Amino acid sequence: MFWSQAPELFEQIVSWLDSDSICGLEHSQRESKLLDNGYELLRRLLQTKIF
Repeated sequence: MFWSQAPELFEQIVSWLDSDSICGLEHSQRESKLLDNGYELLRRLLQTKIF
């Protein structure tokens, strides 16, 4: 279950970084969202090893 969610989240992160929607954000806002999503991606990957 978690493994199938990880690639999807990764693609969402890449799409977000490639979108025009980040142009209006401050660098710190982009970094904060990327960190949040990156931690969530790592959490999902780790859970595949736990469960």
